[in-house]
Amino acid sequence: MKLGSVLKVAKGDWYIIPRYNEWVTKHRDMERERDTLVEIMTRPKRVRKGSFSASGAGQCLRRRQLAFLGLPQKRPNEQTMNIFANGDYVHLRHQVAGLMDGYLTGAEVSVTKGEHMLTGTMDGVVDDGTLGEYKSINSRGFANITAYGPKEEHEEQTHSYMLASGLPAARIVYENKDTQELKEFLVPENPKITAKVVRDLEQLNEAAIKQELLPMREDCAAGKGAIKQCPYATECPLAKYASQRPKRSIRVQSSTPNAS
Repeated sequence: MKLGSVLKVAKGDWYIIPRYNEWVTKHRDMERERDTLVEIMTRPKRVRKGSFSASGAGQCLRRRQLAFLGLPQKRPNEQTMNIFANGDYVHLRHQVAGLMDGYLTGAEVSVTKGEHMLTGTMDGVVDDGTLGEYKSINSRGFANITAYGPKEEHEEQTHSYMLASGLPAARIVYENKDTQELKEFLVPENPKITAKVVRDLEQLNEAAIKQELLPMREDCAAGKGAIKQCPYATECPLAKYASQRPKRSIRVQSSTPNAS
């Protein structure tokens, strides 16, 4: 569907939320929900190593390199793991609703852009020709997006999916995980954001070809700022491509016997 048609459908109104609300308030068919959930959760996993993930857009480029190399992440604590699990099930609930009601034509849809070594898994494809992205967020974050619109990194993520899929726009649905209030934003493709996404990918691709890691951020190198929450906090300061590691000198013992 062309962008003009997408905007005509969406003009001034939420599109996903009213249909989700209708689904969640009508009689539940638990057997169909179960079957739809199984369908989503048994789809083949995407191979992530050796590609740059669309979901990493907006993050530190060095962090994206470490994910590309498949380096181990620091294990989060139990509370953080529970936050992640809650977010996963928010996604699944919305995906089940969309597939059952018909406003999602697909869920967990893999996309790729080989020339940029970009891969991603879209939360869903909406029946108006946009991509669907679901985010759970706390009350403070929900207040911010209500006042100022989608988070910048989320716009970059959706533009990465648009770049890989060719879809002209995205719908980001935020759910306040403290109150379950919903907010939806239509995000048409913005050439400036797309250009930023492409520049980052070109820099990452060039570094991958040269087998070079980009430098740490100054605050991270000083043990401050983002590194405190970074899953690669332990690996990042010491990480190197094989080509950057110092060559070890090998001492070969002579086989010539000593003269008597």
